[in-house]
Amino acid sequence: MRTARVALGGVAYRPWRAREAEAQLEGAVLDAAFAGARARAGNAYKIKLGRATLIRALLETKADTRYL
Repeated sequence: MRTARVALGGVAYRPWRAREAEAQLEGAVLDAAFAGARARAGNAYKIKLGRATLIRALLETKADTRYL
């Protein structure tokens, strides 16, 4: 991840910018979200599905100019 912007809504009178979270995300490899995932019989597809869902959500957020 080259850059990250994280804002939390509904916690203050305006969106709260989480700069510490941004700093930790910048330069990170996003596959870490599932690094500890262990497949069990019959649910291995969920790891692949989870990764794809995360990627899609991030790409949709990037494409939505309201977040830029």
